[in-house]
Amino acid sequence: MDEASNECLQSVTPSNDSFLQHISSTQLESVLKPVCPSIRSALWPQMERKIKARENTDLQVHIDDTLIHCHLLPLQCFSEYFEREVRPGQAVVELPAQHVPPAAFEVVYEWILDPDRQLEWAHLVAVLSAAEYLKIPTLVERCWQHLDNPCVVENVAFYVFLKAHEFHSAQLQPMMLRRICRFFLSLVSTPEFCELAFAELAVLLSSNIIGVFDETDVLYAACQWLLYDWAERMDAIEPAMELVRFERMRAADLARFCIFQECAELQPILRHPATKQLVDRALASICCRCPDASAVNGGSDWAKRDCSVAERVRLVPDTKETLAYVAGDTSYDGFNEFLAVLRGKPTVWQTFRLSEENVGLLDDMFGGCAN
Repeated sequence: MDEASNECLQSVTPSNDSFLQHISSTQLESVLKPVCPSIRSALWPQMERKIKARENTDLQVHIDDTLIHCHLLPLQCFSEYFEREVRPGQAVVELPAQHVPPAAFEVVYEWILDPDRQLEWAHLVAVLSAAEYLKIPTLVERCWQHLDNPCVVENVAFYVFLKAHEFHSAQLQPMMLRRICRFFLSLVSTPEFCELAFAELAVLLSSNIIGVFDETDVLYAACQWLLYDWAERMDAIEPAMELVRFERMRAADLARFCIFQECAELQPILRHPATKQLVDRALASICCRCPDASAVNGGSDWAKRDCSVAERVRLVPDTKETLAYVAGDTSYDGFNEFLAVLRGKPTVWQTFRLSEENVGLLDDMFGGCAN
């Protein structure tokens, strides 16, 4: 025992001949020791149990009509928002549902309390939005590990795009649109394609990896989008047509468009000055190329296409549905008939085969997940 202990012992001594003269603090210290270690449980496991059980919570989080009871300290350990924006003693916090939906906040809070908490696919984009708003970098990184996965392609990528659209994710939306390949034509058959904003359409139709049988597929897809809300979109003919690579079309198709040999629905689009100029320019580029190109390549019209314009990913027609499509009516009506087939068989796009030269490209980009 130290000097202070001796002083304490002396302070209770009634007289010099007291019993305390017969015992020393050193003896007391050496004898009065437990024979077994302490049986008291550790503090943190008990605190953790109470926190996870939400006992004695000190914070209420309001999101729309939802009230969530939490402990502030765990939130402050991971969230810069709660660390900086929530004042000591503040009992209530209101969060915007458009950035932090109630279900997403529940997942975020459970993840903070349990690092092994799995993130369900249904909430991934909402949790990412919440983590970004609440400034939780470790959770943002975790969400991106799920979403920036090479296997998030095709219809899954468009699902993520639709979820990201709800939260106006400027980074996630274009990323997902650029991961659509074989699913492109099936996507065009859906109302969701026609409801894209022009900026989103531009990202999609500017992609080199959308899978098509011919560039006319892209033209008809653009027309599909324009005609869906013609009164509002007729002024977008020029920018929409500029997304089409007319130089990659067959000369016969260009000649057909040049004389407006198409259905009545497409006449306002084909006769628009911008479309006429693009078609004429593509035809002119064919005429300016080497005159013996067709002879060298066995008369193939593919040889006459402008190689300075990037090629899309090409699909190979080798199934009953695809062979019927490419061998049938190549007009807009024929295109719509094929879209009807795709709507009736929602999974048929998975049978679409990529051309050999495109398989390696997509393997490099997505590790074989797009095949």
